[in-house]
Amino acid sequence: MGISDKRNQAVNLESKRSMDALRKQIALMVETERILMEARNRQASRSFRNTLIIIFGLSLLTFMALAISYRLLEQELIHRQATEDQLREYEDQLKGQIRQLETSNEELERFAFVASHDLQEPLRKIQSFSNLITDRYGNLFDADSLLFMSKISHSAERMSKLIKDLLNFSRISNHQEEFKPVHLSHIVQRILDDQELRIKGLDVRVEVGNMPVIQAVSSQMDHLFNNLISNALKFTRPGVQPLLRIQAKPINGEEYAGLTPDRSYFEITIEDNGIGFEEKYLDHIFKVFQRLHGKTAFEGTGIGLAICKRVVMYHHGYITARSKPSEGATFVVVLPESQSLQQYDRPNSAETYSYPAR
Repeated sequence: MGISDKRNQAVNLESKRSMDALRKQIALMVETERILMEARNRQASRSFRNTLIIIFGLSLLTFMALAISYRLLEQELIHRQATEDQLREYEDQLKGQIRQLETSNEELERFAFVASHDLQEPLRKIQSFSNLITDRYGNLFDADSLLFMSKISHSAERMSKLIKDLLNFSRISNHQEEFKPVHLSHIVQRILDDQELRIKGLDVRVEVGNMPVIQAVSSQMDHLFNNLISNALKFTRPGVQPLLRIQAKPINGEEYAGLTPDRSYFEITIEDNGIGFEEKYLDHIFKVFQRLHGKTAFEGTGIGLAICKRVVMYHHGYITARSKPSEGATFVVVLPESQSLQQYDRPNSAETYSYPAR
């Protein structure tokens, strides 16, 4: 064998080893690629399964949310329908009560007509005949008989005044009158002029400050101040010169509960130095037929302050009083300067106002 054959054989052997090594390397690469592909396939399968699970879970949650929303919406619609039915029922009841109230007001109007005519007529006859009998035959009566005739006449007079006060009380809310500018100074002065003889007889010291002009019902202002001034002149203390002081000042609605804030009002005080009263009775004096003193001690029907309260409520105001026994009383009336906001500023039903002492 020659040298060239040996060299060729060595080259072939080397080439064979290189090829074997290359085949092994390729086989290893193929195996590695296969393993990686299998791993990727398993990962892809897990990702696919996870994706399916997530999609299914989200779909289930969405379905549950839709079902719950539908159920809640259904319940809300049912509740709203029930509320509307109940509101319609309340509306029907309210309409029925309004009709009953209108009927009651009509009956009250008829009663007022009867009271003002049919009931007053017998009382006038009782007064007239008792006075006629006393004038004609008084010289034939003894002291007891004259006393009895006097009691008959006074009782008839008191009954007549009671009926008139009840009529005034009922007419305040039932007769809707237009609010107009009213000079309270004119109202007060007219009442003081009417009470002139009584004021001079009691030697009353009268002090009247500047009174405002407000939107009000003039006739109701007459009732209000006439009752308050009459009370101040009635409940005097023996041995003390009576005092009647009437003053007014502008205030804001925030100063009293139940009034409209940022609205202009006037606080009007009617002060006296009479017998006064315990403030624990404050809630009672504004009620009908509530009296703190007997009829024999002080005349009156027990309706005057109830009329005052109703007048003040009709004007969307406020009334209260401050007093101590034997130190006089001060009645506080708060009235709005204007009634232009009355349709939307009324805090509550007028009949629900309370009147605490300050």
